[in-house]
Amino acid sequence: MSLAKFLRSLPCGVAQLAFVTRASASDGETVEQVAVKVASESIAGTPYFEYETKQLTDQALERIRHDPDATEYADLFDFDSGVSTGNHPSSRPTKCRVFPGDEDWPSERKWKIFNKLLGNALIPTTPLAAPCYSNWGVYDAVKCEAITANWGDAYIHEDDPTSVMWPIWQGRTCLPGVDKGAESETCTLGAYPVAAVNVSSVAQIQLAINFARNANLRLVIKNTGHCFLGKSSGAGALSIWLNNLNEIKFLPDYSGPGYSGKAIKVGPSVTVKEAYEFAHDHDVSVLGGIAEVSDPKIPAALKSAVYRQSQSVGFGGGYLQGGGHTPLSGLYGMASDHIMALEVVTADGRFITASPTSHSDLYWALCGGGGGTFGVVTSTIVRVQPKLPVTTSFFSFGTSSSVSAEVFFEGLRAYFERFIPFTDAHTYGYFYIMPSNGSYRFEMVPFFAPNHTIASFEALTKPLFDRFSSLGIPVTPNTRHYPAFYPAFLESWTQGPVGSYIMPANRLIPRANFETPERFNRTFAVLRAHLESGRNVVGYHQAPRNRAGADNAVSSAWRAAAAFLISEVTPPAGASPEELRELSRRLDEDVMGPWRDVAPASEGGGAYLNEAHPMEGNWQTEFYGEQYPRLLRIKRRWDPRDVFYATTGVGSEGWEVRSQEADGVLTQNGAREHPDNVDPFQKPLYISGITQIKWDDRFLVS
Repeated sequence: MSLAKFLRSLPCGVAQLAFVTRASASDGETVEQVAVKVASESIAGTPYFEYETKQLTDQALERIRHDPDATEYADLFDFDSGVSTGNHPSSRPTKCRVFPGDEDWPSERKWKIFNKLLGNALIPTTPLAAPCYSNWGVYDAVKCEAITANWGDAYIHEDDPTSVMWPIWQGRTCLPGVDKGAESETCTLGAYPVAAVNVSSVAQIQLAINFARNANLRLVIKNTGHCFLGKSSGAGALSIWLNNLNEIKFLPDYSGPGYSGKAIKVGPSVTVKEAYEFAHDHDVSVLGGIAEVSDPKIPAALKSAVYRQSQSVGFGGGYLQGGGHTPLSGLYGMASDHIMALEVVTADGRFITASPTSHSDLYWALCGGGGGTFGVVTSTIVRVQPKLPVTTSFFSFGTSSSVSAEVFFEGLRAYFERFIPFTDAHTYGYFYIMPSNGSYRFEMVPFFAPNHTIASFEALTKPLFDRFSSLGIPVTPNTRHYPAFYPAFLESWTQGPVGSYIMPANRLIPRANFETPERFNRTFAVLRAHLESGRNVVGYHQAPRNRAGADNAVSSAWRAAAAFLISEVTPPAGASPEELRELSRRLDEDVMGPWRDVAPASEGGGAYLNEAHPMEGNWQTEFYGEQYPRLLRIKRRWDPRDVFYATTGVGSEGWEVRSQEADGVLTQNGAREHPDNVDPFQKPLYISGITQIKWDDRFLVS
């Protein structure tokens, strides 16, 4: 059983009791765990989850100050003064975060006290692939083989405190392989955090934030780890690992500001699949992402390139906070449009509720302004929708002895010409277009039509299939009807692969590009040139209008969109920093430049921040649109010290990761700029009395 699964099997609160035990340190010191159990009622309109009732309060901090073993370091765990009320220092921090080996790096004693206050929840990092190398002292060929075989499975990374699903942004410093046991091969932490707090209470999050802020540490947040921009990585960082906060509750009679009705309350690590299944069991629907299609005709590399919102996505984390497009977007808009309230720990260490009537500016920012930026969300209340039927259809066509490339593009044009009627009918099409040596193939996987019968779907798509027929393109759709969303989801998408080096980027194409012949012709010409250059496209027809009338931070590019298109570049496995730098430039300028030209931000275009290229130029405008100035003001109010830094997150332009030039791309690996020119992560962070995670707890060796 994996560590995460084992912890999930424990009753909530087992690992954290308030003021009832004293944990002995290895040298005889004793320090109390700190958490106060508070009343369960929240102003959000529903009780706290059990883990949210265990909080760090001023009373708890007084206990630290009066503990003879901890009093000397009590200031490390204090709340900041006044961030939540807007009373904050006028200046931003100007110096670097402390780094292992720096004079100001916390001493072993400080780390030890921190761990005891956490209830022994601190896990020093050992990279997931360390058994493949000799320099960590855990080399094991059998375990290495198991890790290597499962490296593309999201769950092995999800169940690890610091592993990430997109290693290119980590610096590729510890990749698996059964031939890495030689002394000449080394594994280092790179951009993996030095340690992670295995969170089981709000108090632990508060302690971690306060410790990181007061010690000037870099802080990162890992939920399930399904992040492909490097946001959950950080060299020299402390990580907050939320993977065990996976409670979910149905609220049949929720009443909150602006809404009364059915809702669910979810912890951050509840996955999309878990949310869908839970909603289905309660006869409702919830807006979430999708997973990878399981079509054997589609190359695994292309599936990995676009990392579709897989079943491992943490529904209550960055998905919701980043906007969240969904197969139900045409009917109900973006997932974040349906957030009613959030419980959140802010940069000052306080635990608050954000809603339309409580800290409304923070609520606005958390609904679409990006994860890992404004606070650590511990639960979200989400409005649900009625259970509804769905019709899906899979179909494909391609070049052959009877279908020329010119005819193929006429068929493709016929589909793109119908994006407006298809999105007006609230449907969602997910497709691949794959060129190969002058041949082309289109795969619809699937055409997803909520609230449609087979008859209404066939009436909607008849002009398209008639056009295919007139062109002599053979197409045989596989169309099915489902009584509810969840079974349609299960039959349409499965878990997708992770762990590749492919760098993706995306573009939101506005409806206006499909409304006039001139703009449509320019748009389709860019698409055709892109495919003729040998580049893949993964795309959607979808139109997430703001049907709920939500006032939130979602970019207006989503509200204008009729298409969402993704492409990528593929570095070789051993690409040098120079090669990576050139490929990144090519992706941003050569691949995506024509898309930006035909759909500029000034005319409704943009890019989706959750699935973007982290080195995209002018990302503030492309990812956030007209919302960015307001988001930046809110960031300055709630996090004036930049406790929360996330790649391309609001306010991140004020910082730089100094290894970018050495790594070639925007990794989070700052180790190469250590002042002694020595990688301090050659060995793990050692703190006496703190046990590292056991390898057999991470995964089952098959």
